[in-house]
Amino acid sequence: MEEGLRLYPPAYVIDRIANREDQFNGTTIKKGTLFLMSIYELHRYEAFWEDPLAFKPERFEAQNQKKYQEYYYPFGAGPRMCVGNNFAMFEMMMVIAEVLKKYRITTDAPIEINPLISLKPKQMNLYFELR
Repeated sequence: MEEGLRLYPPAYVIDRIANREDQFNGTTIKKGTLFLMSIYELHRYEAFWEDPLAFKPERFEAQNQKKYQEYYYPFGAGPRMCVGNNFAMFEMMMVIAEVLKKYRITTDAPIEINPLISLKPKQMNLYFELR
């Protein structure tokens, strides 16, 4: 589940406002400057993720979690993180576990995304085959 949220995070972009003037790489950042950070791009950044476009659930096994936790923000981060984070994770685990017990799920094309308020797939066909 975490690997799916890494590749397709519901909070695919977050914004922050600079609360004071600062310097970064020789550039002055004025107080009040709006920053947008793409979680979608962060989760696919080669410097942080080995083979970033591959679906590898083992990245999130217990022995690997520390390696990636610094770069994994599917629901945003900080005091403005999605308030539904814990509920959404629990609900997804329960539903996905029940569905995968009964079905093998495939699709006939790569996933294309539609970035609205949250990240959603464009029209795509899913096929459910009984196990």
